[in-house]
Amino acid sequence: MVSKPKTRTPEEKGSGKRTKTQIAMLVFGVLFAFLMVASYAVPAMSAFKSVKPGDSVLVDVTIRDDAGIPVLTTSQQIQADEYAKNRAVFWTPSMSLIAGAESSDDTFIHPVQASIYNSVQGDFGLLPWEMTALTDGVLGMREMETKKVPLNTEVSAITVGADESDRLGLNFTQVNVGDRFIRQMTITKNATVFTDPASSISYFRIGKVTQKNSENLTVDFTYGTADVTVRSITSA
Repeated sequence: MVSKPKTRTPEEKGSGKRTKTQIAMLVFGVLFAFLMVASYAVPAMSAFKSVKPGDSVLVDVTIRDDAGIPVLTTSQQIQADEYAKNRAVFWTPSMSLIAGAESSDDTFIHPVQASIYNSVQGDFGLLPWEMTALTDGVLGMREMETKKVPLNTEVSAITVGADESDRLGLNFTQVNVGDRFIRQMTITKNATVFTDPASSISYFRIGKVTQKNSENLTVDFTYGTADVTVRSITSA
């Protein structure tokens, strides 16, 4: 025989007493409501948190030349899109920056591990004013905020004669204004001197031929802007 559930008497219903099941349901409801509020409150609090000097910031970055063409990106989609246009773009993982940090005089190059579809791998060289622009640019930003940061505070270009172009890996007679190319080079504190490509300490840059006449040509390695998106902020 199956026993029937106990029915509360009118006196019990009017007494205000609660069963264990009702109490458990009430506790569960309060806990669920608290968790729901907390789940909305945490992202809301993060939205008000901004980057301050000394904070560690994880960012996605796309660095572009003065024509807006990407040269270095943390987005594999951007790299794929540019590859479809027959343009080489270096990919690198998301970057960690210290907000407001300035480059030391002893740290002229900031190497960033990068690759082009695993066919070209090595360190991409960010120059000190480019790194400073990034670390200053994130100040005041919030998580998931995107900002365009100007980089071209200094010019990084080199002019060489017809008989010197081979040290840049260029054929003087075949190269034209607007041509872009990858160069692995040593970089000194004089940003216009790129020498000794066979050195074991070298960095990748993507340059563009901006001027050419019968005697010489100019290659510009200056980058214009960086699209920066803050992914996370760790307070100092």
